[in-house]
Amino acid sequence: MSKLLIITYPDTSLGFKLAGVEVKKVEEGENITAILNDIIKNGGYGLLAVEEGLLAKIDEGILKRIRKTGIPVIVPIDTPKSWHGEMEMESYIARLIRRAIGYQVKIKR
Repeated sequence: MSKLLIITYPDTSLGFKLAGVEVKKVEEGENITAILNDIIKNGGYGLLAVEEGLLAKIDEGILKRIRKTGIPVIVPIDTPKSWHGEMEMESYIARLIRRAIGYQVKIKR
C-alpha cells in the first residue's frame, strides 16, 4: 500500500503531523534531491506533496525518472511562510467552522 509524504518547512509541518500525515521537514532553500533519490530507491510512497519553492531546486533528471515510472505522484503545495495575516486566517477558520457545524464561533486569544 502506498503512503503519503509531505515535504514542507518546519513552521508548517506541525499541522500536517496533527492530521496524521508523515512529514519530512526541510529548511527553505534546501535541496531535496537526496530525499527524492531515497524515495525512488526505497519506494513505499505513492503521493508526495512538496512545497513549490523546494520543487524549483530539484534536478530535472530526477523529475524525468519519476514521470517515467509515474510513482510517486508529486503535487506542489504552497503554504504560508509566515502568519502575518493572522486576522484574515482567523476569519477564514471561523467561516470554515461555521459552515461545518452551523454555528458562529468567536476566536479569542
